[in-house]
Amino acid sequence: MQIKLGKAFILVIFLVASGTVGAAEAALDYYFSDLAFRDDASTRQFETIQLMLRNGQVEQARDTAEILVDDNLHLASSHPILFGKLLANLGIILAYQEKYPEAMQALDISLQTIEESSKPFTFTLKQITMARGLVQTELKLFEDAEESFRRAQHITHRIGGVYSPDQLEVLRHLTKLNLKQGKLPAADRQQEFSLRVTEQSYGKNSEELVPILQRLGAYFASRGGMFSLSDAPDFRYFRDQMFRQSISYYERTIEIIEDNHGVNDLRLVEPLRGLSRARLLQITNRTASEAALERVLHIVNSNPGTDVPDQIKAMIGLGDIYTITGDQRATQVYLDAWQLMQEDQSYRQLSAEIFGTPTRLHPQIDGVLYLDRTPDAAMEEDVELFIDVAYSVHANGRVNNIQLMDKNVPNAQVRYMRAHLANARFRPRILNGELVATENLMIHQTFEVIQKAPPTTNISIGHTLSKPELTP
Repeated sequence: MQIKLGKAFILVIFLVASGTVGAAEAALDYYFSDLAFRDDASTRQFETIQLMLRNGQVEQARDTAEILVDDNLHLASSHPILFGKLLANLGIILAYQEKYPEAMQALDISLQTIEESSKPFTFTLKQITMARGLVQTELKLFEDAEESFRRAQHITHRIGGVYSPDQLEVLRHLTKLNLKQGKLPAADRQQEFSLRVTEQSYGKNSEELVPILQRLGAYFASRGGMFSLSDAPDFRYFRDQMFRQSISYYERTIEIIEDNHGVNDLRLVEPLRGLSRARLLQITNRTASEAALERVLHIVNSNPGTDVPDQIKAMIGLGDIYTITGDQRATQVYLDAWQLMQEDQSYRQLSAEIFGTPTRLHPQIDGVLYLDRTPDAAMEEDVELFIDVAYSVHANGRVNNIQLMDKNVPNAQVRYMRAHLANARFRPRILNGELVATENLMIHQTFEVIQKAPPTTNISIGHTLSKPELTP
């Protein structure tokens, strides 16, 4: 009875609701911080607002912004562009407070005021339409939001040409908007066009491409991870295509860095980690995943500029991938990392945090799981739906001794939990310099009925996907 939602919707949940900057915070990027007033009182008020925002005094900043607008109503006729920017700033502060209807009203009036007095393609209008698109997205006015972002993109085209790099931020927000609506092919196109824009602006071998190539690598790895190897042939084809794209973007990133800085440069560490993650999700070539992290450790160890935390991170990352792939070399790597931390008092607490209790590595821990109806065993309307499972983690990171302790959901969910947990891999505990087993661990897995609570966290579809790195 565990519900299986469409893959498009699952991808939306993973890419949009996993650690990305929200519209409220993103709107601050379009705040006009360089306004000039003729009177000292308004100048002081404006500077006070800036200071309040820097200090996190958002409520006071909004109140002062409202006073500043009221005190300068005369500017609507004498200096409409300045007045429009004042209103836009108020709208952006309101958006930051998540007061979206009020923010929308201020931004609409701001846009109308400036449109009547400025050219149709100005940077000022682009800023306001971007903020407006973010607010419309939060209000779930998706068609209006796309229109706002498209207008902002059109302005950048008129100012800087079709491949203007100023539109990259627009493309990121269009990608997010398409993902929210489950429009995956459109999101893919936005991502790929952003690469073409960067290539046209800086050249195909420029280091300016490195950040976007890494983002695309993470994006398409996550896209590929949405498909299972057991899916129908057509889906497997798309799965293979996504991983080929991801791997090619990471390899291209690595080649650019090697050409400019050599084969042992520390800039290679992050793309190699991304490549390892893509290979891990791909499943079919996990040896390559190991090789990428082996190279990371070699690069870190061969650079005199690295410190102990860099070494620890590289060693544990390699040990983790060995554990996931079942490589017995994990034991020695973990013990070497633990020993390194014992040599310095300041890192001993860190060793307790990392190796003091088993850490689940793969698949990642699910949040709430969803059911398509209320189980018969849950008679009361608001009763929590759950499974309690006890288990042990062996010294090699594998799970055994799985025992059901309590439940009020159907047995099908118990079977799923058992299988899911049996396939899990953990970083084991280290005690007195030895990897040891850990018994009597517990999982309290909760469930919700999909009609009552739309999902906002990981949703299981028979296999668990790693949280993506990409913020489009």
